[in-house]
Amino acid sequence: MIARPIERESIRYTPAGIPVIAARLWHRSQQMESGTNRNVEFEMPAIAIGDISKEFEKLSSDSFYLFKGFMATKSAKSRSLVFHITGISSIE
Repeated sequence: MIARPIERESIRYTPAGIPVIAARLWHRSQQMESGTNRNVEFEMPAIAIGDISKEFEKLSSDSFYLFKGFMATKSAKSRSLVFHITGISSIE
């Protein structure tokens, strides 16, 4: 997904010492639907856990990046989704 970070919390550490950073990503694109271009724009919660969190912490909020990852529920008891970032590439 191509997006830019628009909010991020300070990096924190789990009791096991694993770095975690929570954020919000903003995406904007045009998608084809039923033969018509559709403008798509949304914000979504995201989280980076482990070594990728240190890389995410350095990203500029003015730039777009290609984020790789997966969607999962926020917790076992929640139905809210969070994008778990597993890879980041710059877009030029």
